[in-house]
Amino acid sequence: MDFDLNKRQKIILSSLILTIGLISTQLVDFSLRFIFLILLGIFSYILSLWALWDGLNKMKALVLLILPTFYTLAVASFYFLLPIRWLTRLPVALFFGLSFYLLLLSENVFNVASIRTIPLYRAASTANFLFTLIATFFLFNVIHAFNLAFFWNGFLVAAVSFPLILQTLWSIEMADKLDSEVFFHSLILSLILGELGMVFSFWPLTTVMWSLSLASAMYVILGLLTQHLRSRLTQRIIEEYLLVGVGVLLFCFFTTSWSG
Repeated sequence: MDFDLNKRQKIILSSLILTIGLISTQLVDFSLRFIFLILLGIFSYILSLWALWDGLNKMKALVLLILPTFYTLAVASFYFLLPIRWLTRLPVALFFGLSFYLLLLSENVFNVASIRTIPLYRAASTANFLFTLIATFFLFNVIHAFNLAFFWNGFLVAAVSFPLILQTLWSIEMADKLDSEVFFHSLILSLILGELGMVFSFWPLTTVMWSLSLASAMYVILGLLTQHLRSRLTQRIIEEYLLVGVGVLLFCFFTTSWSG
């Protein structure tokens, strides 16, 4: 159902509807918020599918829309952790609406680029990588906020990371079938992040620092792998990624309260 709307208008409308849905999560009873959150994620997938319908095949409908769905779940879950003040929540809702609009534009570039070469592919890849890191940072925040045992932290970090890494690696070639190499690379990287999640659980990090450490680890290992798969990996790029990773690790080390 297009309702005589072009693709950009559908993307704008989808972003507005989901922003209203995000704000409305604060208006439902607390006991219903988890169910409402799941429904919002499903609704995000349906709206993204509707907005990007032209040119989608089964593989793109399955993999390409992972990030919009998880991004909505990530921001909505993190939304619950914010102070109960509209002065805080409204700017976050506005940020979500604008960022989701940009995210769907990036996914639309991938959708079109799988059919023909377009000059915006590289910019869309950068935006896709950035939104992946933002989504994982928010989701890691939520995981750590539950104060779970270290093995649950590791399991949830790996489970959250796998589909997001899979979508990022698939977007490099955008094949009509899921390549086994993409699957196993995604599995290995998500397991590495899960192990780091367990290790960092023994480190007296705050929730923000714990999430930042894991998101930085994803930035390094996923960034290096994507550059390698694109045949762009050089000594300078390796040094740049490692410099960021070491810098964040040192920052977390010196800002951690070791006295308890």
